[in-house]
Amino acid sequence: MNYPNISSHTYYTINQLVAAGRSMASAYQTVSFDLFDTLLIRRIHDPDLVKRPVARYISALASQGKRKISWQTVQKIRDETEKAQRLETGRTYEDQEACYPVFMEQTLRGILGSDYTDDLLNKVTNYELHMESSMLIPRAPLLELVKELHLQGKRLFVISDGYLPAIHLKILLDRAGILPYFEDVISSADTFLAKASGRAFPLVQKKFQIDEKTWLHIGDNPISDGLRPVESGITSLVL
Repeated sequence: MNYPNISSHTYYTINQLVAAGRSMASAYQTVSFDLFDTLLIRRIHDPDLVKRPVARYISALASQGKRKISWQTVQKIRDETEKAQRLETGRTYEDQEACYPVFMEQTLRGILGSDYTDDLLNKVTNYELHMESSMLIPRAPLLELVKELHLQGKRLFVISDGYLPAIHLKILLDRAGILPYFEDVISSADTFLAKASGRAFPLVQKKFQIDEKTWLHIGDNPISDGLRPVESGITSLVL
């Protein structure tokens, strides 16, 4: 098999990218995809807007325990807790990543005190995932490409940088109806090794025994999804 030169290719429309993916697919056995703004797109312009109803939900939970706190204060505590975790992570890892279950538990403990329970964390998590999934839709042309690659027997993965761990991303993908097409989902929230630094790609390569020459990555960030995979010997397509 003759493989194309390892490089990053940039496309300015989704149809151009999908056409390139189709034409190049025969040369690759593994294809990985970025998740947010690539496979799934949001109905809102600012993803942080999802956090506001969650803050209101937490405020309402607190009031049930006779703890009065505004949703704005809840949001501030959440942001500060997440920031503190990122700073702590950055002392050990190149990527300043955060993990939702960790910082949300800390947030709730700080707000609810002795009223905190793991059940409340589960309720907040489920509510946030519900809000996230309600704002997400699959990018139709890429979904068609995913289906075609799956039928061709390609190994398909999702690799995401973000604070939601893989178990949560799988819920979002399942609700979008596309989880069955993927062999696995990898999140930087689980390892603190992100695409942004390039650390995620060697991790995935080793775990799943992938030959880099047979690996194509597709995403929307010119650094995380373009430059970094190429540095690991992986061809990339960037929207």
